[in-house]
Amino acid sequence: MHQDYKKEEIDSLNNNELSENNIEELKETQMQMYQFLDERFCNNLESFKKYYPEIAKVFESYHPARHFEFFCSQNGIPNLFFPEENEFFYKTEDPIQYCQDEMDKYLSTAKVQQTRYQHEYDPFGQIHFKYSNHAVAIENSLPRNKELLIKDVKSFPNCLMIGVGLGYHLARLYEQVEIENLVLVEPDPDIFYASMFAFDWSNLLDYLHESEHLIHFIIGSNLDQLFLEIEAVYKKSGLFLSGSWFTYIHYINEKTKLTWNEINKHFAQIHEALGFFDDHLFATSQGIELINRNHKFVLNKPLKEEYKNLPVFVIGAGPSLDHDIPFLRKYQDKAIVVACGTAIDSLYHAGIKPDFYVNLERTFNIGESTLEILPDQKFLEDIIIFASDTCHRNTLKYFKNTAIFAKNDEPFFPYLTAYYPELENIQEIKLSNPVVGNAGLASAVYFGFENIYLFGIDNGKKIGSTQMHSAYTSLYSNRGVVDSGGSYQMEKVLPGNFGGQCESSFFFAMSGHNISFLLQMEQINNKNLTCYNCSDGIFMENTIPTHSEELVKKFESLRDIDKKKFSEYVIGEKTAALTIPSHAFKDLFDSRKFKEICLKALHLLDNLPDNRVDYLKVMVKVSEYISDLMTYRESFYYGSILNGSIQNLFILVSRALYHSDDESKCVESANRIMNLVKDFLNEAPELFSYLPDYVMWDHKKYFENGLVGKDTSYGKAPAFPNRFEIIRKQFDDPCKVFVKKYE
Repeated sequence: MHQDYKKEEIDSLNNNELSENNIEELKETQMQMYQFLDERFCNNLESFKKYYPEIAKVFESYHPARHFEFFCSQNGIPNLFFPEENEFFYKTEDPIQYCQDEMDKYLSTAKVQQTRYQHEYDPFGQIHFKYSNHAVAIENSLPRNKELLIKDVKSFPNCLMIGVGLGYHLARLYEQVEIENLVLVEPDPDIFYASMFAFDWSNLLDYLHESEHLIHFIIGSNLDQLFLEIEAVYKKSGLFLSGSWFTYIHYINEKTKLTWNEINKHFAQIHEALGFFDDHLFATSQGIELINRNHKFVLNKPLKEEYKNLPVFVIGAGPSLDHDIPFLRKYQDKAIVVACGTAIDSLYHAGIKPDFYVNLERTFNIGESTLEILPDQKFLEDIIIFASDTCHRNTLKYFKNTAIFAKNDEPFFPYLTAYYPELENIQEIKLSNPVVGNAGLASAVYFGFENIYLFGIDNGKKIGSTQMHSAYTSLYSNRGVVDSGGSYQMEKVLPGNFGGQCESSFFFAMSGHNISFLLQMEQINNKNLTCYNCSDGIFMENTIPTHSEELVKKFESLRDIDKKKFSEYVIGEKTAALTIPSHAFKDLFDSRKFKEICLKALHLLDNLPDNRVDYLKVMVKVSEYISDLMTYRESFYYGSILNGSIQNLFILVSRALYHSDDESKCVESANRIMNLVKDFLNEAPELFSYLPDYVMWDHKKYFENGLVGKDTSYGKAPAFPNRFEIIRKQFDDPCKVFVKKYE
């Protein structure tokens, strides 16, 4: 990394002691430099036309936003000078040596960094966990060298580089480490343009092409779109690459700082929620059921103007909800009330009537644990359920009316829409994970509301507090459900919404991140979208921290909403059932085609190489094959349902490849996990053949031997789990009849 410096400083270094002859020599050197720069630019431009024509098109006739000049001392090495700021880019007489020294210094301490997975409990009988848990056990048994340096292994799956500068550091990097995938983010197009005059891109691009190494350029990206651009890179070449990384920031200024901050906020998310094979099979079968049973889906036509700006209370069951219960009671008729998951239990006991209930899960036992426990089932009769197309029938049966979204990160609905274009009229939902509070906000936003208030969406608890949920939630207060450990393991400390600090978990922190990111994306297109966070939990960007006490004056002046009229509008105009013949689904999910795809992937894994570099290339080829499937209508679904489990296992293969400096032992260990990948690809077609009848828990009928599928290369298949019961203790709820309360 370098510092800018003033022209007077270089003058003192170069000119004060120069004779007239030396000055003439310097002028001659400058003239030769400009000739060299022009020739290099032309050569580089031709190479970019060959390999990256979209970049060549941008810079062939590019006009920099800032004026700059090239300058060199007597050594003839170009440096960059900005006359208006009177600053040089590199504070040195020899920029090449400076960049080489900086890279050497960095690599002398840069350690191997990789995502680590833990053994996961499988409550529902899924082959994904069978294979991933076997792979985790193998990887955990390896004697990992935690001090291993990247330069010691001489190759690495992935580098994220911010700032190209004049490019001089790139040659030094590749001299010492073979990088399979380099993602180069240069926030300033002017700087990249300058590098095309100074650095030998042509030679580097030829080398990368011949060695089949990957390089991706993200130049001058809008910060709001940066994460999506980076995510797209890994989706094509293999999400597993993002599970191994080192980050190099070449120069520091305001642009690179902002770029790094944006990447750092989002990067881990690329491979944190990959989805997996069984989950997609469940979601597909359950989505087909929703259609066949004439449940209503949300239409993507605009919400009526009279409803857009209605206050919407999105309510979770976090501990801070208790503080706001009096406010919510008093003004519940002046807002649309959305209960997220177990918050419906809280609101029932607090005397607050929701208009919508939000369900995130595709699991079969949510209804019996959060809905059936309510003594007064009439309470649910006129509540409309917000859900995605993955929702289980056991949850939907409690509601007369549904408002179902198409989940954009599941392959089922996009695949179906490709064959039935009329389904484009169904509203999709984004960023509705990982917890139900995300689904609540996303439902409100994508339904078309613009004036949203969050209550009890704490995503953690204030430091010093022992309470994890609202005291009104009988599930945790009276029915023995544990809200500590597991997903509730408080391992992070984050800033509080109203100051102070909160304890938070991995999933809660991701939830807060996704809430911020959703609002960031949607507020670009809709400046009227406003979200007030009244929860005394973690701070979430793009929300407005607001105490409920500050809202009293505003809500006192509002009229009650005609909720009967609004409900009739939702049921009659904003939602509709779909008409797709049931026989069509069997034709859309061709088990023979899926088996052929698995066999092709298996063929790519034949004759695995004996070195790390080529091993990575095999995984990239498999990933690119699956990614290509996802670009075509006929094969989109098949690639999508394979990708999550394959990338998850490839991350574990990569860990094995880089656990020590002994390459032969690393490859041997990687082969053990890769055998599990092959086992998975051999078993997956059988499960696929059961579509569209693979509804969660009912799928147990296919495992008559009491085991989760077939044995693996490294052990027997685990026993199919017992039915997972959420409620641990009986409770005679005294609130037999729901009573609406206003104070």
